[in-house]
Amino acid sequence: MFLNAIIGIGISLLIAGLAYLKKSLDKSGLYTATILGAVIYAFGGIVVWGSLIAFFISSSLITKVSEKSEKEESKGRNYIQVLANGLVAGIFSILYYFLQLEIFLIAAVVSIATSNSDTWASEIGRLSKGKTFYILNFKIAPKGVSGAISGLGTFASALGSLFIAGVFLGLYALVFGLDFTQFMFFGAVITICGFLGNLIDSYLGGSIQAKYRGIETGTYTEKGWLPNEKVVLASGLAMITNDAVNLLSGLAASILTVVLFL
Repeated sequence: MFLNAIIGIGISLLIAGLAYLKKSLDKSGLYTATILGAVIYAFGGIVVWGSLIAFFISSSLITKVSEKSEKEESKGRNYIQVLANGLVAGIFSILYYFLQLEIFLIAAVVSIATSNSDTWASEIGRLSKGKTFYILNFKIAPKGVSGAISGLGTFASALGSLFIAGVFLGLYALVFGLDFTQFMFFGAVITICGFLGNLIDSYLGGSIQAKYRGIETGTYTEKGWLPNEKVVLASGLAMITNDAVNLLSGLAASILTVVLFL
């Protein structure tokens, strides 16, 4: 355990440090990602840690491509965003270590698949030329708003979940070995539950996530502020931010996985 924790700190710091230099993480994200990565490596092993790194690298690359096409630039993930996408995997990795039930290992990876599915759906979906619809009532929605889905985004969501399933299966086969039945079963559970987790994310984003409206211009935003203008809560709950939705959807998908296994 101690040795794994040291190894986890070392390799997580290396990956997070590179991400910080590439501006995919800010300083708080760097520290949090290093600690969380070490915890996941120590308790969940390389199969969960490797799946998390695959999510982080692939989602960061896709986000950079999307930002370039939209002529935007982010400041990198902060500690809240890192926890929103990795805390659930850490919790289920700890449960797996102490209870030695494989279901918790799968549930940890499902939360990562949910995060990857959501990121791919959001960033690739922004590039869609087709119509976007609210998941709650299927009315036409503005592109990029929480709770909205598109054909391209939904397809990207499924691919994002499948990608994490593939990474997990490859790592699991190297560490533990894998027969055909396990391959099909684990792959299907991670892909399907990760995809469902993204649908849960869209539902929560459309129903309870806080959305604000500018008092003067009537402009809608999810950030809780607008330049030079006061805003009021237009819908949702003030405490439910996009990061809270990401955390809740990952947790819901992991719990769903455990229930299906049982």
